[in-house]
Amino acid sequence: MDKLFYKPPLPKSLTAKIRYGAKFSACTVTEEENFLRVEFVEPQRAITAGQSVVFYDGAEVLGGAIID
Repeated sequence: MDKLFYKPPLPKSLTAKIRYGAKFSACTVTEEENFLRVEFVEPQRAITAGQSVVFYDGAEVLGGAIID
């Protein structure tokens, strides 16, 4: 199966979820030295290194990352 890689131009305003049952939360994603920086509009509860964050543009899943 071919993998599809698309990197949207950054910075970009998106929504994200840090856990399955969480609500979608507005954020801005920027790139800093080969890392993504995610700044949420509202404070998020109990973000922990090793968790996943999944990025959405409307209903479209753009991808995700592991929190460091």
